[in-house]
Amino acid sequence: MIFKQLIELVRKEMLVLVRDRQTILLLFLMPVALIFFMSLALEGVWADKLVGRKISMVVDNQSRSYQANLLAGKIKAHALIVPVERPAGADVDRIFAEGTAQAVVTIPPGFEEGDRPVEIRFDPVMDASYRIAARSLITSLAVEVVMGVDNLEAVVSGLVVERSGPNRELPTPLQQTVPAYAIFAMFFIAIPMSVGFLREKKDGTLQRLFTYPVSANLVTLGKITPYFLINVVQFVLMMLVGIFVMSRFIAPAFHAGAHPWHMLPVTLAVAAATTGFGVLVAATAKTPEQSSTLAATGAILMGVFGGIMVPHAVMPPVMKKLAMISPMFWAHQAYLDIFLRDAAFGIILPRLIILTLFAIICFYVAGRKVRWI
Repeated sequence: MIFKQLIELVRKEMLVLVRDRQTILLLFLMPVALIFFMSLALEGVWADKLVGRKISMVVDNQSRSYQANLLAGKIKAHALIVPVERPAGADVDRIFAEGTAQAVVTIPPGFEEGDRPVEIRFDPVMDASYRIAARSLITSLAVEVVMGVDNLEAVVSGLVVERSGPNRELPTPLQQTVPAYAIFAMFFIAIPMSVGFLREKKDGTLQRLFTYPVSANLVTLGKITPYFLINVVQFVLMMLVGIFVMSRFIAPAFHAGAHPWHMLPVTLAVAAATTGFGVLVAATAKTPEQSSTLAATGAILMGVFGGIMVPHAVMPPVMKKLAMISPMFWAHQAYLDIFLRDAAFGIILPRLIILTLFAIICFYVAGRKVRWI
């Protein structure tokens, strides 16, 4: 009997939600748009930290001697350099202003005798790390030419060996944005949820529900279950979009880690947290307008602090500590543990506990603060 009543309550709530097609459509289209455009924005900046990028460079060989030609050829042929022809009549400032190249290398007459050094000019906005890398590269190639060494890097390879481990901190653009903005959009479920609660309380729908032999707890469960299910479906669809659609446009492709099934308990915990947040907003607000403002402001602030808007890995130390106050931080880090660190369930369990406690606290405070009838 109770189960049948719950099914009918859920069915009634789903029918109400389906009528509000614009809101439901927005809940699914908003994260798709954010994932696509934010991933594109991060692809050129954030991905540089993962895979590096080539440096566009103009090589101005003014000497034309044998050694100068050899150096120019080595620079242009290097895997990290994209050689660019100097536009006719263009000075260095114009090259940088028009974005033709990021660096200009000038090999002056007398270079081979050591009378004049090779000159490097960088675009002022070029990242300092790339300046250092390019300067080191040009220096080593110049030493090769002057000393007559075929491959200086091979000669010194026995002196310096890299033992870096695999990346465990920096997500790819899609690994960052797909779970981040899926979580962000899931918290926005608080808007239609709280608005619906308050509207039904105002127009007397809730009071009519309680004329039937049904408990208040069952009515509450029947009203929040559809939103919980929508959030789960919402996240699953965002993952499918990230894996099968966004990976065609944005590199590198999305990698879900060695234990992708661990996303299931995380998603359920996040859905519970977002549903609890919605109930809390509905209990706190007095009008639908207040609930919309509270839900949107709360979600944005949690996103700012939680590493959604700005990746947590690049935050300053103070912000990294403050991020822990946001449930979005714990949710996002749980997904990154799965994607980047192949985390076992025991590793993500503390994050699930925190998300569950957040949901319980929200439901408890909401239950103590307001009576729905």
